[in-house]
Amino acid sequence: MLESLLVNPLATLYHEELFLIQWVQNFFAPVAPLLLLLSEHLTPAKLLDIYIPVIGVFNQQLMVLLVSALGVMNVFSSLIKWSAPANRPYWWLREYNDTTAVQQYHGTCQTTAAFPSSHLVSFSTTLYLIALVFLPACWQRLKLPNRYLSTSCILTVILGGTAMSISRIYLAAQFPHQCLLTCFFTIFTLHTLRKYSKSLYNLRRFKAIPILGCLSISPVLIYFGMLRIDMDPHWSVRMAFKWCMDPTQMRHEDSSIFVLARDFGYLTGVVLSLPIYESLENKTVITKRLPLLLVLEMLNYYARLETPKTYGRVAFVAYEFARNAMHSFTLLKIVPKLTA
Repeated sequence: MLESLLVNPLATLYHEELFLIQWVQNFFAPVAPLLLLLSEHLTPAKLLDIYIPVIGVFNQQLMVLLVSALGVMNVFSSLIKWSAPANRPYWWLREYNDTTAVQQYHGTCQTTAAFPSSHLVSFSTTLYLIALVFLPACWQRLKLPNRYLSTSCILTVILGGTAMSISRIYLAAQFPHQCLLTCFFTIFTLHTLRKYSKSLYNLRRFKAIPILGCLSISPVLIYFGMLRIDMDPHWSVRMAFKWCMDPTQMRHEDSSIFVLARDFGYLTGVVLSLPIYESLENKTVITKRLPLLLVLEMLNYYARLETPKTYGRVAFVAYEFARNAMHSFTLLKIVPKLTA
């Protein structure tokens, strides 16, 4: 019921944007492998499990910023996805018998709602924080005015977000307006987090845990709210299975329930690590951090391989929640202490 109310006003916009998606697929066909690699290798999961620990070997401050910021950003993104029935192009055009010729590719068949784009949120956040850490040194060397520093960080997000948006549109995984709104959402949220960053990094654990507890209840309330209005909470998975040309592309790890468990688990590790302001000042000793993080990520890799997919949804979700909580907690609390 709610889904139909939200779909109809957007039907015209969806239909017009399908032509733009078709144009993007034709125009960017020569660089298709690059666009496919961008979406495949810069997923939120790979950023959390691979790239951030690699960054942490060389820069403790940047790793702490990334772990804490992505913990918050990904939870906000997942909650919006869980509550807002935003369609993806590849299933909408078939569900509503649109005749626009749009291709599907490996990586198209996402099973969560389309807004906001989690690829775009996590990638843009990563670029913003990298720029925030490294651009000041460049500014000092080039003797540029500091008033342009914030603008340059935002420009970095826009350029990186544009590249990722083209990739997502090319895959027919997102409509153009969804990518645009995701960019605004990301920039606004990052600006807010930066504004209150000192207070957040110094926040005490006993204050943060009740906030996290209240936030964790919201997916459950949304779930029963959907049932109350006769809406299938797993509608996006159903649509993906119905219209994906190759259902073997879909994985348990991409479902809405799993993504919520992953992101809330990661944020739980961040909250249990509070306060983390001292970790920002921990100096990087590569010779100590490299072997420790290498061992940590090997253990995390094998833990991902042993995810209990055959023991039911509860065990599957609980395991991933615990794994991600332990991973972020180790990066923020244990690694700095062992390498100090």
